[in-house]
Amino acid sequence: MKNVLKWIGIAAGILILIVVMYGGYIFMQAGSIMSKSYADVKGKNIYVPSDSATIERGRYLVSSVGTCAGCHMPDLSGHELDMGPFAFFSAPNITFGKGGLPADYSIQDLDLAVRHGIKRDKTGMLIMPSFHLNRISDEDLAAIYAYLKVAPKVDVERKPFALGPIGKMVLVKGGLVNEAAVTDHSFKSPKRPEIAVTAEYGKYIAEIACIGCHGPNYSGGPVFEGDPNWPPAANLTKHLKHYNYESFANLMKTGIRADGTLVDTLAMPTSLTKLADSVDVAALWTYLSALPEQQDASMDWHTILAKH
Repeated sequence: MKNVLKWIGIAAGILILIVVMYGGYIFMQAGSIMSKSYADVKGKNIYVPSDSATIERGRYLVSSVGTCAGCHMPDLSGHELDMGPFAFFSAPNITFGKGGLPADYSIQDLDLAVRHGIKRDKTGMLIMPSFHLNRISDEDLAAIYAYLKVAPKVDVERKPFALGPIGKMVLVKGGLVNEAAVTDHSFKSPKRPEIAVTAEYGKYIAEIACIGCHGPNYSGGPVFEGDPNWPPAANLTKHLKHYNYESFANLMKTGIRADGTLVDTLAMPTSLTKLADSVDVAALWTYLSALPEQQDASMDWHTILAKH
């Protein structure tokens, strides 16, 4: 009996040692991933107009198709969500109020954050979809910055984003990514097409607002870096065959599908899409409704981003 207990104790000790060693490995790997410096990537010094039309364009982008308000909230004061051992999620205050952006926050800083996923300390970000927001044009990024400079200041300081032990394991295993590590920093952001009901402009808006969840070829599937409880994103190349322009516009405004059912409004941010103007909705329809049909989930961001 004593020998049995002895061997049980030894086995338990070995198991505990393995768990501790694995935990240490995860901790070190996660730290290495998130502490990597991207000091060689420089933010672009873009001219920022201060006219009312530019500021209004920035307000519109931030509130709707630019998707900023989805994480940073409509007043841009940020948002916190405690998920226990997974992570403490925090979208910072991006107004120029106390606890928000510092007074010397520049357009170069915004470019690094939005289009490269890089913080001011030159380390990478989490849950900042720069891998597709790098498609925002210079003039629209400048408009966003112009609006942020004059947006109502909110005085609130958010706690920093922090991964728990489970979150660190997910990061090391690739379920979460350092955005700077997977973003193509050599990508040349496009010039914004003329704002009009055209497929060209619709493509531009779709690559900012839709492609992150619906996938590189809009074939849907599990949402990259999304909540595991969210349903798979719809395959737009098939799903929209059941729509006409009117039912698509209604979906954007209300979240009600053509068959009368309601979308998951957490996964499909109708609080943002309902604010899209008629030109953008019509341009999106013009582009998306003409896409060639793809197999469900036939292309995913994990595969695409692994190349960078």
